[in-house]
Amino acid sequence: MATKTQIEMIFNKIADAIPVDFVNGFNEVQSGMLAVLRFLDECGGEATAGQISQALNISTARVSVLLRKLTDKKLITKEKDLMDGRITLVKFTELGKITISKIKENIYRQINAIIDVVGEERLLEFITVSTEIKAVLEQMSSPKLY
Repeated sequence: MATKTQIEMIFNKIADAIPVDFVNGFNEVQSGMLAVLRFLDECGGEATAGQISQALNISTARVSVLLRKLTDKKLITKEKDLMDGRITLVKFTELGKITISKIKENIYRQINAIIDVVGEERLLEFITVSTEIKAVLEQMSSPKLY
């Protein structure tokens, strides 16, 4: 069993080690506007609002909000399906295509730099350990801090 001093030391080292901007970027890629852009990119630049909701596992109301924001930023267009007016078809604009391309380039550049400095083997070991830590935390019944 770890001592209180060991626990506090590990907690502080974890807090200091987490690249917050990088991690927050991944969170946005998984559930926010970037997630929608990423999904559209994977679908060839076109998908329905329902497909986006299902693929990202978020409510249709949340998808509506995200689509409105992306439309306001001129990154996507929305149009009703000609055969079924209840279906909203979402498509990239040219600006949307350029934006997702730049985002991907930036992510690739960051991960490439990490691999160059840390090494692929050590990075994969870090991911393995992080996955184990995540599993332990998910199994715990105590309330999460986040």
